[in-house]
Amino acid sequence: MSPIPTLARPPAVALAAAVVGVALVALVAGAPGAGASGGIGTGGPGDAREGGRGATAPKYVRIWERTSKRDKRWARNTAECESGGDPKAIGGGGLYRGAFQFLKSTWRTSPKSPGGDPIRYSYKTQAVVAVALKRRVGTSPWPVCG
Repeated sequence: MSPIPTLARPPAVALAAAVVGVALVALVAGAPGAGASGGIGTGGPGDAREGGRGATAPKYVRIWERTSKRDKRWARNTAECESGGDPKAIGGGGLYRGAFQFLKSTWRTSPKSPGGDPIRYSYKTQAVVAVALKRRVGTSPWPVCG
């Protein structure tokens, strides 16, 4: 009996370098739809919804109503710079998502985040999360637009 051949696998480091290289090339080349600051965090799975596509849960409406004019202005300007203000925007080959060009893991770990994928949520929900993140870490997640 002959031995079963094994398939050669690229080392994990080479695979990770290839993934990072593709993302870097897309950012440097100014891939269409990529946020101006390149997004934040690291990607990952998620598919939460908020009472239907694009709806704003009452909790987020209340938080948004209590948000200062200054923070609302910051959110509007940052979202416009990152994505043209489109809460369904996808950039960087699918890595950067929503009006603020979050990456899924950053979205999920940000204060006030409902989890899942930011494009499943309304602009107001995304803005509440972005403002809460800005309050926690400053504007560094948005180095160009923040």
